[in-house]
Amino acid sequence: MTVRVGVIGTGFGRRVQLPGLGLVPGVRVAAVGSGSLDRARGVAAEFGIARAFGSGEALAESPDVDLVIVSSTPDAHARHAIAALKAGKHVLCEKPMALSVREAEQMVDVAEGSRGLARIDHELRYEPNRQRARELIRAGAIGPVLHIELLLKPYLRGDGRRQAFDAPWSWWYDARRGGGILGAVGSHLIDLCRFWTGSEVAEVNGRVATFVSERSDDQGVRRPVTADEYASFIMSLANGVVATVTLSTVAACGPGHFAQITGRDATLVLTGETKLEIVRPGAPPEDASVPDDLWERTVPNNMWARSFVRLMRDLVPTVEGRPPSGEPATFRDGLAVQRVMAAVREGRSARLD
Repeated sequence: MTVRVGVIGTGFGRRVQLPGLGLVPGVRVAAVGSGSLDRARGVAAEFGIARAFGSGEALAESPDVDLVIVSSTPDAHARHAIAALKAGKHVLCEKPMALSVREAEQMVDVAEGSRGLARIDHELRYEPNRQRARELIRAGAIGPVLHIELLLKPYLRGDGRRQAFDAPWSWWYDARRGGGILGAVGSHLIDLCRFWTGSEVAEVNGRVATFVSERSDDQGVRRPVTADEYASFIMSLANGVVATVTLSTVAACGPGHFAQITGRDATLVLTGETKLEIVRPGAPPEDASVPDDLWERTVPNNMWARSFVRLMRDLVPTVEGRPPSGEPATFRDGLAVQRVMAAVREGRSARLD
C-alpha cells in the first residue's frame, strides 16, 4: 500500500517536510496546497508533485489524498485539519495546534468523530536522545523525577539566522496568525515534560514579553510586533514534578537547546541536538548519547527535520493498520499543551487539573 500525502503549506512544508518525506518508505506526495495557487504550483514543479491547490480546504477534500499534513500558519490549522477530518482523511497537524483553547477543543471533537487518525507534529518525541531520556526515566535510572529545567537561547530560524533585533517582520511576529516563540518552541517543551513524566500539568504560572515594538517587512514597511519574543513559566505536574521553561528569540548567546532532568538519584543533561549525559553524585558525567542514523541525510540537517522523518516512518504503518512503535502526540495532547500556553499568555497562575 502507498499512502498518498498532501501537504498544506509552502514554508516549513517546503523547507523541511517535503524533502523529509523522500526518506519515508510507503508514501507518495500527491498534492501541495497554499493560499497562493502560484506558490503551490511552483513548489509542485520543484518537487515533481502532480496536484497543486490554491486553498488548504480544496486539498483536504481531494480524493487523491489519504493523509493531510497541515503545515499552514497556525491561524489556519483548525479549519484545515477539520476540513480534512470531515473528509475522512488522516491528519498530522503542525503545532501550535490552534490559536485558542476553544479552537483546539473543536478540533478534538471533530477528530473523535472521524474515521481518520489525528496527530500533532510534536516530533521531538522521536528525537533519539529525548526518546532515550524517557526510557531512562521509565527504567528508574535517575530515581523519581523531582524537577526539570528547559532553556532555549538563542533561537535560530529555519534559515540559520537568529530571530534577533534586526530580523525582518513576517507572520511569525503577528499574534493573530499564531506567531511567537511560545507556540513555535514552547509547545514542544511543554509536550516533552508530559511525555517524559507521563503526568499532566496541574498548575502553571508565567508570562510572555515583546521587546521590539516594530519591524520592517521585506518591502521596508514598518509593522507592529504583537507576538511574544520571550516566555518564562513554571509548571507543577500532577505527580509533583516542577518544571521551569525559559525561551528567548533575542538573546545573543546561550546553550541553544538545553534540558536538565533531576531525579532523586541522578540527573539527565541534554545539550544541543546530540548530547545526553547521566550525572551521578560524586562521579563524572556518563555519556548516554544515542547515535543518529539520519545525521546529514535530511535537509536541513537538524533535529526537527530528522525527527519529522522518524515520526512519519512510524505514522505511515499506523495509517495502514499497524500499531505505532512510538507514542505520537494526539489531538488531546495538543489540547493539553494549548491550555498551558493560554494561561502563560494571559500572565496568570492557573489550575489546569
